[in-house]
Amino acid sequence: MKTTWRNLPIQEIIYRVLILKGGTVIDKDLYEAVSGATDLSYSEFLKTLMKLELNGLVKVSSIKEDQLLVELIKERADENWE
Repeated sequence: MKTTWRNLPIQEIIYRVLILKGGTVIDKDLYEAVSGATDLSYSEFLKTLMKLELNGLVKVSSIKEDQLLVELIKERADENWE
């Protein structure tokens, strides 16, 4: 298994890309933007989206059977991504 050291946590990268894309983006487009900067599997990407959703920062909804809409719903209050 290949490991990659990252300067920023994946949550931070996803959050920043969402802001740059206007706060609303399709999951595939978001994954392409994020995975271009990191070595990230799609399953790791989905786990990270779930963490962001559980923390109340994004909303993920299904728009088609194989397509998700990711929306930024709350500004981050702190810098701790743990």
